[in-house]
Amino acid sequence: MKVRRFERKSESGIALVYAVFGTLAVASMASIMFTMAGVSDRRADLTRGSSQARFLADGSLNVVVKELQGALAAWDTPPTAGTKSVAGVDVQYSVEVLGPQVQTVARDGVVNLVQPFEVEAVAVVDEVVVRSHRIVNARWTPLFQFAVFYNDDLEIHAGPDMTLRGRVHSNSGIYIGGGQTITLDTNYVHAVDGIFRWSKRAQLPTHGSVDIRRWVENPFDANEPSEFELMLSATQFPADSISGYDSAFRQGYDDDGNGDFFGANDWLPFMLGAKDLWGPPAGYLGEPGHTVMTGSHGVTEAVTPPLESIQMYDQTEGGSYTLDPVTRDWNFVGAGNGTHDRGYYYDNAGLAVVVDPATRTFEVFDGLGNEITPFVSDAVTLTSVPDMRQSAGGNERVPAVQIDMGALAQTSYFPSNGLVFAAHGIMGEGAAAGGVVLTNGAELAGALTVVSPGSVYVQGDYNVVDKKGAAVIGDAVNLLSNSWDGTKAPGTLPVATETTYNFAMLTGSYETTSGRYNGGLENLPRFHENWNNVACNIAGSFVNLYDSQFATGDWMYGGDRYTAPIRNWQYDSDFNSLSALPPFTPMAVNSAPVVTW
Repeated sequence: MKVRRFERKSESGIALVYAVFGTLAVASMASIMFTMAGVSDRRADLTRGSSQARFLADGSLNVVVKELQGALAAWDTPPTAGTKSVAGVDVQYSVEVLGPQVQTVARDGVVNLVQPFEVEAVAVVDEVVVRSHRIVNARWTPLFQFAVFYNDDLEIHAGPDMTLRGRVHSNSGIYIGGGQTITLDTNYVHAVDGIFRWSKRAQLPTHGSVDIRRWVENPFDANEPSEFELMLSATQFPADSISGYDSAFRQGYDDDGNGDFFGANDWLPFMLGAKDLWGPPAGYLGEPGHTVMTGSHGVTEAVTPPLESIQMYDQTEGGSYTLDPVTRDWNFVGAGNGTHDRGYYYDNAGLAVVVDPATRTFEVFDGLGNEITPFVSDAVTLTSVPDMRQSAGGNERVPAVQIDMGALAQTSYFPSNGLVFAAHGIMGEGAAAGGVVLTNGAELAGALTVVSPGSVYVQGDYNVVDKKGAAVIGDAVNLLSNSWDGTKAPGTLPVATETTYNFAMLTGSYETTSGRYNGGLENLPRFHENWNNVACNIAGSFVNLYDSQFATGDWMYGGDRYTAPIRNWQYDSDFNSLSALPPFTPMAVNSAPVVTW
């Protein structure tokens, strides 16, 4: 009995102990759970902060690399450090040059200058610090190594046959097709936004034929095979496509219905089929490649110099110049005290001609800023140009300064660095857009680039004797034939004679909209005569980077405007050598990532 009572008492005590321990255990477990929950929350915060910081750092890298390209394209010194705001958060960054600039040759034959940069971005979120690094190769490509280079949509809708030999690139899209046959004899037809057998203006499929050469390593080598494949229009293409076999054809065509695109009459979707159709010819032994490439194939935008580079003055925080609102003169006020700086080409000109439209006078300066006006009086004079496009068919003439290249060569002031800049101090639109006329330029005294923020009119044969690297850069580039005498008037159309121009051109235009065509590549150089059955011969490069700011008259065909020439136009293959390029050739800049960590 005592034993039993003792046992019951012991069981009760043990139960009490268990209860106490159980309570303590539950309390401990609760405490641990709360602690673990806090730890989990902290870990979640850290994970979230780390993810956000990584996103911000990587995003900053992309922004800084893009701005690095822009600075290099604009001839600016790239930033070495700074802050970028991404999604409202400030991210610190730094840029370091890792090596010298070296010359390379791409598979398509383009000669580039390449330099490595390291970019670092540091983002902090919820006390989490993330560093992102990227090494990129910045690549400078001379714009005049392209037969055609457009920033905006490139349109080619020539009526007669037209052959382009040389690289063709658009940072936007290519719209192509004409009255007869357009032949692209090249291994490089690239467009970021796609290539279309479509009229942007009429929003209808184009006619004629477009013949594009299959890939070869060097299309300038006569020993390479020369095979062409048609880019079929909607009427030539057997499948249902709004514009033909182009970037709009995305689904493929399975003619035999067997579930693949490899039958005799099947068509791969354009993204895949273009690489096959315009790849190397069968049995080609050289390096493989693809002529027709778009953004779907990895083509990216190349950043180009800004419009401000051809202006007299560029608005800049902490510049050295200000504009007097009364006299309309630009005054030097000291570095950091002004609102503007000189544009790139004006600042570097070996010869600068500045016209005061109010007084109809001009001044000429050498590369050191010394006035030399009296010493070039036989070479530089004032004139005016009848331009029906700018005057909208009226009698008003475009005021211009004329530079006689032959007379300039007889002085000691032909620019030693090969750069002439000519501008009107005040510019307007229409006939008020001042211009510069280049005459007697059949033989140049040296390699030469002429730049103007207004219209440039090139009169007569240019750079045809002992040809040198030459370029004309302006708001508009106008071609006047050997027979031009400046007497054109409303209602008349003087007859052109065969004329040859050997220079690269960089010029403006405007965007085509529904019912309003900008004239296309075939009218990028502007005409003012009756060129029917008359040859216009051009060897050079055709570059369009911006909308015209002053020469804004609409393109119009016929009447007293112009009629089209026989277009014997070609890329100047001498430009494949950097040493043969015109002075101060502008560059397009892109970048290739090497490694990111």
